[in-house]
Amino acid sequence: MAEQGKELPGYVQREFEEFLQCGRLEHGFLRVRCESCHAEH
Repeated sequence: MAEQGKELPGYVQREFEEFLQCGRLEHGFLRVRCESCHAEH
């Protein structure tokens, strides 16, 4: 798109940047445990 002089909308760029950060420990980590079956996710 850049070759054509076009850009993605800002919200698409922001969502993509957030997607790239997902699952990377340096951006935070959450561990969830079910109280009834004790499964961890």
